[in-house]
Amino acid sequence: MRIDIISDVVCPWCLVGRRHLAQALAARPGLDPDIRWHPFELNPEIPEAGLDRETYWREKFGDPARLAAMLSRLLEAGAGLGIDFDFEAIRVQPNTRRAHELMHVATLHGRADAVADALFRAFFEQGRDLSRLETLAAIAGEAGLDAGEAEAALRERRYELVVDAALAEVRRLGVSGVPTFVFDGRHALTGAQPPDVIGEVLDHLATGEASD
Repeated sequence: MRIDIISDVVCPWCLVGRRHLAQALAARPGLDPDIRWHPFELNPEIPEAGLDRETYWREKFGDPARLAAMLSRLLEAGAGLGIDFDFEAIRVQPNTRRAHELMHVATLHGRADAVADALFRAFFEQGRDLSRLETLAAIAGEAGLDAGEAEAALRERRYELVVDAALAEVRRLGVSGVPTFVFDGRHALTGAQPPDVIGEVLDHLATGEASD
């Protein structure tokens, strides 16, 4: 079964949705999913060097009460999934284009899941600055890639055009929110759906495959 995940590494609900998917799959050990990651930019207008977090939050959310309510929901959701959100540790809201280029490097080496999880953890639990090449390279090394090779690929922008094309394809498909999960190219779920909802889709598709 193929599962396409469209997400951004600075999308907290993408992390929650990723954990929900993992729970649904863990309950179905007989499945052998082919998971493929696709880029989405929540904030393509952010400068390459990133933006001060407080400035970003003020411009993005405006009303402090609205922001506080969202963070509270995320902390509650994360607590039940083993996610230790540390929003205070985040000082820079990054432009994620190079992080998506790193994800392409990871895909080429069969390490996309590991690198995605490492990027989520680095940003949301450790507050690391994903706009810095050195940080991305270190995260790549921690996830099992060659850190030097990854940094060289990012510095030289070897996969910039590949990511551009992938982002254009996502826009062409009409994806406007993340996370979006597409199962076997024929059933899509948008948002951090709970594991039982994801599980219903998995079971339905698995039953269909078994009857083919």
